[in-house]
Amino acid sequence: MIKYRRLLKYASRQWPVLVAIAGLTVMSSAVSVFQPWPLKVMVDYALGNATLPSSLAAFLARFPVSTTTALICLAAIASVALFIINSVVDVAMTWAWVAYGERAVYDLAADLFDRLQRLSLVVHSRRSVGDSLTRLTRDAYCIYGVVQGVLSPIQHLLTLTTVGFVAWRLDPSLAMLILVIAPIHAGSASFFAPRLKRRAQKSRKQESSLLNFVHQTLTSIPLVQAFGTEDRNAQQFRRMASDAVALSQRGVLLGNAYGIVNGLTAVLFNALVLYLGAQRVLSGQVTTGSLLVFLAYMNSLQGALGGLLSRYATMKSLEVNIDRVLEILDLDPEVRERPGAITFPASPAGGRGHVRLDDITFGYESGRPVLKSVSLEAHPGEVIALVGPTGAGKSTLVSLIPRFFDPWKGRVIVDGLDVRDVKLSSLRAQVALVLQDPFLLPMTVAENIAYGRPDASRDDVVGAAVDANADEFISRLRHGYDTIVGERGSTLSGGEKQRIAIARALLKDAPILILDEPTSALDATTEALLLEALERLVVGRTTFIIAHRLSTIRNADRIVVIDHGRVAETGTHDELVTGNGHYSRFHSLQFGNLARSEATR
Repeated sequence: MIKYRRLLKYASRQWPVLVAIAGLTVMSSAVSVFQPWPLKVMVDYALGNATLPSSLAAFLARFPVSTTTALICLAAIASVALFIINSVVDVAMTWAWVAYGERAVYDLAADLFDRLQRLSLVVHSRRSVGDSLTRLTRDAYCIYGVVQGVLSPIQHLLTLTTVGFVAWRLDPSLAMLILVIAPIHAGSASFFAPRLKRRAQKSRKQESSLLNFVHQTLTSIPLVQAFGTEDRNAQQFRRMASDAVALSQRGVLLGNAYGIVNGLTAVLFNALVLYLGAQRVLSGQVTTGSLLVFLAYMNSLQGALGGLLSRYATMKSLEVNIDRVLEILDLDPEVRERPGAITFPASPAGGRGHVRLDDITFGYESGRPVLKSVSLEAHPGEVIALVGPTGAGKSTLVSLIPRFFDPWKGRVIVDGLDVRDVKLSSLRAQVALVLQDPFLLPMTVAENIAYGRPDASRDDVVGAAVDANADEFISRLRHGYDTIVGERGSTLSGGEKQRIAIARALLKDAPILILDEPTSALDATTEALLLEALERLVVGRTTFIIAHRLSTIRNADRIVVIDHGRVAETGTHDELVTGNGHYSRFHSLQFGNLARSEATR
């Protein structure tokens, strides 16, 4: 119930609809009480010899037809009227449930989506995209079941109360016999419910694995086609799908077994009630019409009782979805704002873009630090180049500036403020990124450029594209700036995507710029265009640039060599290249290989 209460806040937002559902539920229970009575009137008074109540006889005397004909017409009209009322109530209740359900589900999904966006990169690295998608798209529907789990028992209890009371008035002993079935249904529910939950857990896990496999494959289409793994992937999909189907079949079989046990129990008790009721009719204790009404009530009571007890089994299966949803909502984001976090002042003391990393230690797994006591300072407008072998911690170091992670030890200070004391939105507004993978979204070119400033004018967007050397190729696109790029920019070349990323950073106009190997996969001509654009981009900004091509960083104000998570060397290009350290060896290897390559041509 603690789990359910946490999710019921989403239901409370739709309280007017829930009030309507509650009212319709009461109406539905009332209609179910009256529905069998036209049959009793027909059998007992029109076709039988039962004495007609005086009030009904006085009412029928007003019509110019025989009493029998009037009774038949009255029973028929009442049956049609009750059917229409019941249908209208059902339609209204279905509409209300849909109106409530869709809104509640999307409210929960919106919170899940917001939570997933705010989790740190460390958290995302521990789970697959497919699993997150399954929780967001499928498991979010648990809120619908949670509210049904609360309201459905109310409806069943109303039916048990109203119909049970009338049934008791008709024949107390037969009504008691119907209630004997309750302990049997309860025992059945307690036996099957845990098994249904375990089966649901396995099914959800297999479905998440299948969705993750599909996601990974479709996002790696070039690799799949280059290595010709289409047939192998198709076979893998079929195997995983077969496992998912097998789990679903076992779950359905278990659910059917649960239904058969309850159904068989109900049928046996129905037969007993029918036999005893027939004996009472033959002995004159009750009328035939009363027995028919009682049998109808028996079906309603058993349906309500079965629904009430089966809801327990349903909720046990639903707990799997609830647990998966709450797991996301309860995840420690690892990067959170402190109470009273502030925003960056408009003109902070000391200028804009002063960054200091003070004795930083950090790692992705406990006991395995990637950075070890790293200290580094960048003054406003300074260009700092980070070099070192793959895995040395360069990208991790710059990722601490916008607080993608928090260090285990030490502080990151921007313009005199510890970044943990600043609102995340305010901090990240100070930082622009240009990465090796530019991460373009399937939207228009203009929207991609304005992603960091969605309120930018078209002139501002075009101006940023011109400065990024992107306007020329954008103008040649079929719809220019309104051309929609493919998934992850698949319809553009690597150089074109990078120039759009540079335009995006230019338009954001942040005082701190991070360039993470932006030219590593480009040819010399495209690299020259990008370097020209980057020269405009870094002006007046504190820039951190990670590069393996040393030719792109020789003009940096300072070059910092990172090795095994520590600062190994610091200096200008000329200072470091004349030394006998790491940078000098990198330079000799890179340019020595280049010279040998040119000599062999």
